[in-house]
Parts: sequence; structure tokens; C-alpha cells
Amino acid sequence: MDNKGYVMSIFSFLLILPVFILLIVMVDVVGQENEIQQSTLNSHEILVVSQDVEVNSLIIGREVLRDESLKVINSGHPLSNSRKEIKDEFQQRMDLFCSRYPANGMEVKCEILRVDNSYDPFSVEFKSKITVEKGALKHKLNMSHNISLTNGSYPIYDPLPSVKCKTHGNMTIGGDRIVYGSSLAKYLESRGVKNFKAYENATSPLSIKKCPYDPYILHGNSKDLVNLKNCIENGFYHESSDGSCFLCRLEGKGVCSHYGMETFIIPAPSLSLSNNSSKAPSSSDHVIFNDTGDGTYSGQEILYFFDGKEYFKLYLDNSHRSKYGLPVC
Repeated sequence: MDNKGYVMSIFSFLLILPVFILLIVMVDVVGQENEIQQSTLNSHEILVVSQDVEVNSLIIGREVLRDESLKVINSGHPLSNSRKEIKDEFQQRMDLFCSRYPANGMEVKCEILRVDNSYDPFSVEFKSKITVEKGALKHKLNMSHNISLTNGSYPIYDPLPSVKCKTHGNMTIGGDRIVYGSSLAKYLESRGVKNFKAYENATSPLSIKKCPYDPYILHGNSKDLVNLKNCIENGFYHESSDGSCFLCRLEGKGVCSHYGMETFIIPAPSLSLSNNSSKAPSSSDHVIFNDTGDGTYSGQEILYFFDGKEYFKLYLDNSHRSKYGLPVC
């Protein structure tokens, strides 16, 4: 091959070389694009899983609260440490829920860090940490959520009456009401409370429902006390600095140091109305169930409804009368 042939070969190679370089660059770019695309897909999948765990933790947490309240109601035995026992049960159920993900190449954890009172007595707060990993990608989410106690389609029950009255006779459930029979009167009698017979066949709400009459003076600011009557018939609960919180109710405490709730315990209707001096334990449940000392004090009879045959009444002290906008004695 002469010099001209060598020159042509070198020239041809120089023409082809950029094509090879371009092909290599294109292959590398395509590879990087595939990696980015896969990383984006994995990142999106991790985010979806994290959101799924977050949403389901609220549902599972509510199921735990309901089931624990039912356990106490059915057994009559309080929880010794409601915050810890609920946290442990919550953790077990979240571990089971998260265990379904590794089959998809993911490692998913939800650590329940804390279960405690919320600023709202009608909610329970939980704190948790969600961790989702797939390959080299990891997503962490610290959460703080409140679980409502008052979802009408998914009731959570008040365990306190069952704990207090379990050894004093049979209680029954009638619809969404606790029917005490003689158990509440015998409970009060065992503590030496006067006029305990006023609570023979009394009733109180079974599930926790927040009263819509707010401010509470609206109970009394209505013709013929119709708001008070509606509140009682619907079994509403009210915020109370004296009433026990839900978590302490699970422990059988009628009063506690937390901002809590109260409801009315309703005496059975009677065929006659006592004179105005008639007294019995005040009908707020934190008064009835306060067995820590002298917390069960008297209230005076107040008639809130007469159906033409029977008289429906409460016993309320002046403090509770003022709270609910009712006339003081």
C-alpha cells in the first residue's frame, strides 16, 4: 500500500471514530436514563407505601381503642397501664400490617413511639415513625396524629361503669345505653353514699359522643329544657376538668389529673315528683364514680321532661347547673 492508501485509511478511521464515540455516549445516556427512570419509579412507590401505612395506622389505632374498651367492658377488669398496653397492642398490629410488603422487595416499618392524651379530650394522640426502604432508597416519616373517639360510624365505648359496678350486680346493654339495674345503687350503698336508691335502674351512655350544644349554657337556654332533654336522650359527653380522660377510664379511674369528659347518669323516670328539697348524688358521672374521698356530693332534683305519665329528672349541684345554663337553687 502506497502513502496515498495509508492516508485514506487514516482518514476513513477518523471519520468513523466520532460515530463510535457517539454510539458509546448514546448507550451511556440511555443507561443513565433507565437508572433515573427506575429510581423515580421506586421513589414514587416508596412514597405511596408510606402514605398507605400512615392512613392505615389511623384505622388500626382506632380499632385498638375500640377493642380495648370492649375488653374492659366484657371483663370488668381495668387496664393496669392503658398507655403502655395500647401502645404494645398497636405495635403488634402495625408489625403484622407492615409484614405484607417485603414480598414486593420493600422493607417497611412503623414504630409506635407514644400513646397519650391529646389536647382534645375526645381524641387520643399517637406518635410514630414510618421507614420504607427499597434498594438504595429510604424514606423516613415522623408522625403525630389524633384518633377521634367520636366517629359515629365506628363507636368507641366508655369502660368506666363496668369497672365500677362489676362486683355489685348485673348490668345490661340496651341499644346504646348502659342499664344498671341495681348495680349502681349497690355500688353507692357500699361506699356509704346517702340516697343511693335514687339510682335504681339508672342508665348512662355506652359509646362516647361529643355534645353539639356548645357553649354548654345552651342546655338550659331553651324552651322547656328541650336541649337538655335532647342531650340526655342522645347520650352526649362534655368536656370537663373534673371528669376522667378516656385512657384513665380504661384504668377504672373516675377522676384523674388530665383534662377529661363527663356525662349524665340518668335516674329512672318516676310516677311522682319529689318535693323541691329532694337530694341525691349529683348526676355527673365523675361525681357518681369518685370513690377517692368525699367526691360524691349531693345535687337537687331538676325536672327536665314530663310525658303525661312519668317524670324525668336529674340531680345537679349548683356548679353543674351553672355550667349547663340551668337555674341554681
